[in-house]
Amino acid sequence: MKKRPILLRSLLARAFKPMAKYYVTRTDLKIVDGKLTGTETILTKPSDEKAAHEGARRFRALGTENVHVCKHVTKRFRKLMREQNKRRKENPLTVADIAQMTKQAQELETVGGE
Repeated sequence: MKKRPILLRSLLARAFKPMAKYYVTRTDLKIVDGKLTGTETILTKPSDEKAAHEGARRFRALGTENVHVCKHVTKRFRKLMREQNKRRKENPLTVADIAQMTKQAQELETVGGE
C-alpha cells in the first residue's frame, strides 16, 4: 500500500479532528452581607472560537461589561447552566410571607390613619 505524503496526512487528520468549542459568559460581582459573591451567566451556546470572539465583541459593543470567552468543558458548562436556571426560577409565596405582608400592611394603615 502506498503511503500518502505528510502534508496530505496532516490535512486529513485536521479535517476529521473535532474543533474546540467556546462560549461567551458575563461575570457579576456583588457584596452581600459584607461578603463578595460572584455569579457567572452564560450568554451564548458553544460554537467555534472565531464565532465566540465575534459574539463577545458584539456584547461589548452593546455596553455589556465583564464579558469573557471560555473554552467549552461540558462539566463546567452544565454546572453553570444549572446555577443559572436556579437563579431564574421564582420562589413561591409561603403562608409566612403572606402573614408578614399582612402585618406590614396593617402597620402602614395605622400609621397613615393617625
